[in-house]
Amino acid sequence: MKATKRTHDFKALALKLNDDSSYPHYIYFKEHSVREHTKDKPAGRTIFIVNVPPYADEKGLTNAFSEAGPISSVKLCIKPNTMEDDIPKFISEKQKKSFQVAYLVFEKVSALDRALQLSELKPLNSESYRIKTGIQKWIEEFNKEILQPKTLKENIEAFMKKYDSETAKEKKKEKKLEQEDDEGWVTVTKGGKIQSFARTEKVENKILEKEEKNKKRKELKNFYTFQIRESKMKHIVMLRQKFEEDKKKIAQIKQSRRFKPF
Repeated sequence: MKATKRTHDFKALALKLNDDSSYPHYIYFKEHSVREHTKDKPAGRTIFIVNVPPYADEKGLTNAFSEAGPISSVKLCIKPNTMEDDIPKFISEKQKKSFQVAYLVFEKVSALDRALQLSELKPLNSESYRIKTGIQKWIEEFNKEILQPKTLKENIEAFMKKYDSETAKEKKKEKKLEQEDDEGWVTVTKGGKIQSFARTEKVENKILEKEEKNKKRKELKNFYTFQIRESKMKHIVMLRQKFEEDKKKIAQIKQSRRFKPF
């Protein structure tokens, strides 16, 4: 079996809504190739698609690339994202009505090779699935935005359960690291062994005052050349001001004097 040569250049193919569509959109795709691959975008099975029209969805793209082979997942994004997005969200983010990018993952490596050799894509709509457009699409999007209290509560509980589990694992790991190894070394973790006390506003102010006093004590006066120069200039200015004040006082005394021969 002859191996297929892969390139890093984008391939352009027309994407139609239906078979009889007269004005298709062109999408550009290539193999998703980055330094560090994530679990949701595995190496050798993922293609990166750009210029995906706003009306296209995951099932529609699955129909379009179905000739290449079975597809395990399709992820639509506003902009390229190389990080793994497995963080649960309480409320789904509202997608902007703009062109998107997509990450399409095949079940087999051979399916990716066939996808890169395709000369034509199937339409987004099929006999079993049709993309909703017009008022039906708007109604569906509006209903999705309204989250029921029960669903929101379930999402929060699931998130907190996962968070507590991860926190417990992290603490267990840190506790294990803090124990002495065979050579007597102890790994210092960010948690530390000493529990810090709760600081009130009064305590904070006292600490700040103490630090300010220590800073003033440590400050060296007339240490640098520019400090000596500035102090001399200030001293000269003060002498001049005092001289001018003394002159005014002497002038006032002279004016107040009166000739008294007897």
